[in-house]
Amino acid sequence: MSKLFIASNNAHKIDEIRDILKRNGVEIEVLCPKDMGYTEEPEEDGKTFADNAYIKARYYHDLSGMPTIADDSGICIDYLCGLPGIHSARFLPNLNYDEKCDFLIELMKDIENRNARFIDCMCYIDSKDDVHFYTGVNEGQIADHKAGSEGFGYDPIFLIPEFNKTEAELGNAFKDENSHRAKALKKWIADAKESL
Repeated sequence: MSKLFIASNNAHKIDEIRDILKRNGVEIEVLCPKDMGYTEEPEEDGKTFADNAYIKARYYHDLSGMPTIADDSGICIDYLCGLPGIHSARFLPNLNYDEKCDFLIELMKDIENRNARFIDCMCYIDSKDDVHFYTGVNEGQIADHKAGSEGFGYDPIFLIPEFNKTEAELGNAFKDENSHRAKALKKWIADAKESL
């Protein structure tokens, strides 16, 4: 395998995947829809992370003809019965992530159970059209204030209790080793190492 298609238009996610691959010694050309001039996107109307990851992987694999990885991920908050979950990116659509974080901090200011987790499900469709899934979970809590300047999305309010710091404070190097996405991608690397 010399090329890998990443089924995402999220520049932060693509950079993170490239960094994780590099940290794990995977030298491979990573391409994304922008590189190929693809402007259309599939509708992510699945009911689970796996559903949405498959929808994207299938769509771009069929377009590109290349081995393709897609992932769907989100933050699941116990107090909100697992929400926003698969709707994390579309949660409160009129707000940016900074404002979404502020909203959640305010909503949970008096809540004792602050447990939450990031979940990532990756779908890989290989050159033989075989479909594989890999899941990574990162446990944490919702912080009572935003902290840190690295990362993106909900990272400034996702607290890792053992360090008493948010993922945005712990930074990209930490995420590249320990995030939900890193855990899922490392499973794929271990599975695909013979063909890399």
